[in-house]
Amino acid sequence: MADYAPVDRAADNMVTFELNGRTVSAPAGTILADAAYAAGVEIPIFCYEPRLGPPIGACRMCLVEIEGMRGMQTACSTPVTQDMVVRTNSPAAKDAQDGVLELLLAQHPLDCPVCDKGGECPLQDRTFKFGPGKSRFIEPKRHFPKPIELSSRIALDRERCISCFRCVRFSQDVAQDGQLTMQERGARSEITTFTGDAYEARFSGNITDICPVGALTSIPYRFVARPWDITNTPSVCGSCPVGCNTELTTRDGELKRITGRDTPNFAVEEGWLCDKGRWGYDVAMSPSRLTTPIVREAVGDRSVSIEDGVAAAASLLTGRRVGILLGGTATLEEAGIALDLAANGTLANAVLARLGVASGNCAPLRAVTGAQLGDIDAADLVVIVGGDPAAQQPIVELRVRKARRFGARVISCGARPHALESLGEFTRTAPGRLGDAIAGLGDAIAQASRPVILWDEADLASDPGAIEALSGLLAASPHATQLMLGADVNGAGLSALGVPTTGLYEAIAADEIDALMCVHADPLEAAGSVAWQTALDGFGGSVIAIATYASTMTERADLVLPALAMWEQEGTLVSMTNRAQRLRPGAAGPAQAAAGWEILIAIAHHLGHPPAYRTAASAFGHTVASHPAFRGVTPDLIGTDGAVVGAWPTADTHPAAIVADADHLVLVATRDAFGDDMTARSHALRTAVSAPVLRMHPATAQALWLNDHDRAVLVSDAGNSTALSVRCDTRVAEGVIVGPLGAPGHPIEGALARNQHQALVRVERA
Repeated sequence: MADYAPVDRAADNMVTFELNGRTVSAPAGTILADAAYAAGVEIPIFCYEPRLGPPIGACRMCLVEIEGMRGMQTACSTPVTQDMVVRTNSPAAKDAQDGVLELLLAQHPLDCPVCDKGGECPLQDRTFKFGPGKSRFIEPKRHFPKPIELSSRIALDRERCISCFRCVRFSQDVAQDGQLTMQERGARSEITTFTGDAYEARFSGNITDICPVGALTSIPYRFVARPWDITNTPSVCGSCPVGCNTELTTRDGELKRITGRDTPNFAVEEGWLCDKGRWGYDVAMSPSRLTTPIVREAVGDRSVSIEDGVAAAASLLTGRRVGILLGGTATLEEAGIALDLAANGTLANAVLARLGVASGNCAPLRAVTGAQLGDIDAADLVVIVGGDPAAQQPIVELRVRKARRFGARVISCGARPHALESLGEFTRTAPGRLGDAIAGLGDAIAQASRPVILWDEADLASDPGAIEALSGLLAASPHATQLMLGADVNGAGLSALGVPTTGLYEAIAADEIDALMCVHADPLEAAGSVAWQTALDGFGGSVIAIATYASTMTERADLVLPALAMWEQEGTLVSMTNRAQRLRPGAAGPAQAAAGWEILIAIAHHLGHPPAYRTAASAFGHTVASHPAFRGVTPDLIGTDGAVVGAWPTADTHPAAIVADADHLVLVATRDAFGDDMTARSHALRTAVSAPVLRMHPATAQALWLNDHDRAVLVSDAGNSTALSVRCDTRVAEGVIVGPLGAPGHPIEGALARNQHQALVRVERA
């Protein structure tokens, strides 16, 4: 991982110093270990990890000789100064490094052949490179029961631990979950939780990446593969709009592990992953995975080959008035080909739309200079307007916590409670009144030198007054930057291509569509599901579903074509920060499945209009050529770290604000990262699943004659929810109900409008 921090060799405040007889330069104050590494000299380290914060000098592995300073000095905690003289390879420094490694290995079991870290272990590598050839210790080593489960996903082999404190520092300082600690002293020291309970946290898996030995390993990956028989592929996580950079580990064509990259993308996730992005990949092997095309006939379902399925799809579309519905996870290539089918005469006059938040009214905010997640680190003011980033865009939480550690002021406002409230000032607002809190932010933003404003797409789209207030504030603060907390995985990309959220439903309801093709989209499990169900009940045409997992729509479809999962295909996603990034296949999917873009190209061939492109890269090039937001963006430019795309015009409608009245409460939907279908389908995440509940203030519950654990149904003009358990939460504003969006069974979607905005509801006891 990122053992050494990057060094800016072009900085203004450079100093020169001598390193092993060479004159080198680095910015003043740079940690010596980093400056040396940038100059091509590796100083061995174990405890130092720049992403964890200031060095603590716990392992003593980085001892070097510095002229004029008494004794050996730790390179991880010594800043470079002008004219200092450093020797990392002198006899004294070599003797010190040998001694430290000899002591570290005195109790280490030396079980590399059976250790999951073997072959990619810093302790192993640095022992070979810097350590003594043999040990003088002959005493018996420590022995512990092997292993103990630190959690259901992390195994702890205590005898391998070298007490580097990396995992404890991650828990205490980075994630700030406060769970891990070092218990006992000296040779009895061991990693545990304060309470002795399992380490269940949203980012717990990162400690397996940063552990420099084999003490902390992933249980799902335990004894699965060895470094010499795997392939690592850089890709992107598509489980939320953040777009974290990942590394896919495959063996024999099967995905075995997901980790952060060895070289993190500091503009996005900084190498950290949430546990869903790390361990949720086993959903690709879940029973709900679609593996073969299914044709539904009067006599029953029939499995066919993918070639026959594509031919059947073309037959169902030929000569029909076609509607194409895209889901929020559809790639740019899939959306671009669908647009092409509608525009080039292949499917004449086809109506194209997407599921997701209708947020065209947020265009004034998007027009303001955009920030990347990495810009939050350097901010002196972070403002969070609406949303629940800890639940919906998990890595944002770590970025905001880091900014606060660096001294930034954090101000939040909104109707939803969230985990970042305690970092600073928080103003609870009623839905529709977010603008009142925004109006009070002017002085704080004006006084800050590097303010970053995070605003929630769904909350702002539901509140035009808040958009007006925030856009006016940003216009008066040219030094401020903004960052949208997006609602859909590729919502920004689909919007940049001009795919609307309206038009298709209206066409179906007006009987203007004869065939419907859904691409990673299930309107019967999305916001407005009751309205979609009503429209489809009266729909007499054919339905084609291109999907990866079974859903209500695949059960309803006349033809189901299985699509590859995000870890199995090529494609492009645009994150909520407008960063285009490439999906790369790290595993082979089912033999009778294909990428959605491949299926659409094959359908075009069968319809007699073969496109000029045959690969994901060429489809991407064709797609973006006519869209100004992607001008100059190519696969090569995107590379492995991504490329930021430009702004784009939007044409969605502008709704009125939703405000509670005497007869109604306001439903605010929140997508919990660990409360969705993906988490529920994952075996590895089975203990992390968040139960879907309706959260409301105790006073609101009392007025409705409801108590904790009572069950209630939400009734709105759009339809009804299913029954959900009630939880009283004093952090929720009165008159507001916070409901789980995307939960298994999709309980509240029926009470929401199709635009996924906040809704007025009545509450009935179930």
